Amino acid sequence: MKVAIPAGISRPVSEIEDLMFRFGNARRRAYSMKQKDIDRLEILKQLHRETDLPTRYVYTAYDSIKALPPHVTFGGLKLQRLREQGKISKEEFHRRRNSILACRGDRSVRGNLCLRIEGDKLRINLGPNRWVWVPICVPEKYRSCLDESKPHTVIIKRRMDGRGYDVRIIIDAEEPVIEEPNRVMALDINSGHVDFAVVEKQKLKPIVFGKFNCSEMVNARCGKKKILTHKLVNKVTNIARHYGAEVVAGKLKTLYCKSHRKANRKVQGMNQFAMRQIMSYKLPLKGVKYRERSEGRTSQVGSKLSKPFGLDVHKASAYAFAVKVIDNPSFTFLRGVRADEGDGIPSVGLSGGSGLTALHQIQMNLVHDELRTNVRDEATPNLGKGGRLEFEPFQTHILQVKV
Repeated sequence: MKVAIPAGISRPVSEIEDLMFRFGNARRRAYSMKQKDIDRLEILKQLHRETDLPTRYVYTAYDSIKALPPHVTFGGLKLQRLREQGKISKEEFHRRRNSILACRGDRSVRGNLCLRIEGDKLRINLGPNRWVWVPICVPEKYRSCLDESKPHTVIIKRRMDGRGYDVRIIIDAEEPVIEEPNRVMALDINSGHVDFAVVEKQKLKPIVFGKFNCSEMVNARCGKKKILTHKLVNKVTNIARHYGAEVVAGKLKTLYCKSHRKANRKVQGMNQFAMRQIMSYKLPLKGVKYRERSEGRTSQVGSKLSKPFGLDVHKASAYAFAVKVIDNPSFTFLRGVRADEGDGIPSVGLSGGSGLTALHQIQMNLVHDELRTNVRDEATPNLGKGGRLEFEPFQTHILQVKV
């Protein structure tokens, strides 16, 4: 498992600026030659002659562009437009475009040959028998994870204000051994809020329902949205650890939805891909198991369960998602029950049917006789005084969390 350790250099260094300019030139030249179908070894030899960079820098520059698509603008299209409009000078354009320096680690050299961590300093290779040592600040809580003798990739990026550099040290960490939990926490990601349901695996009994109010994320700027996403993931982690449950999130592909474009933009504004990406590495480090599954048809089942459970559609959809992850045949049965049938009789799609599949469908209905009884008994509300609805005790355990 790859883990990125944050670090920083507090002051600008002239040697790093020179290496950034040559490293950026090497990336652009490698990309141009690769688009002309030049052989990899020939590209590496020519880059080494033109840029006079150490070999490890050249290898990393080529690895950073080998998977790029055609017609890439280095530095970004926004930066190029600023230069075309005359809002920035040519020197500022070149400085912003060349803002990265990286070198990957290697097991043969027991660490990193060009950018090596040595205690509180970063040793930077400038060429044959030429080095410079720069003080680097690594947070104390990450010191135990960093082993200087093991291969580590170092990426240096210039800060926007020009006062130092942001450093990322990428290491290979062993995945923690997590025991199989007895509960599932299913997430239903929506625009401005994330609903969840914690369900027991053995009896499919819901333990608690909840909601994370995060409407501020929809229209937040990029930097603030990232901070809010990490806060939301931390809230999910705390609740999952409290109830001893694994977390399951759905894969959303809003770019291919046929619904209204405005609705797609709202869901995309939640930055659900970044949220799932953060949970994929952050939850295992906290001892919480994480999975991603398809949440197809969960909203349809949730709309049927919302009224008898006394919940809104999103929380009921989260419960349906948990049932789908734990026991897919039970979810298939719930999908075939009509909303207006109080006795839980299967619809036409799951009835006896006709043809070669009739026997199989009847057998599946007989297997789920007990499930139909449980769903009817637990999901049907009781009529209290004055015809008011009274629900089971677990239905009152609803958490409201604000991010």
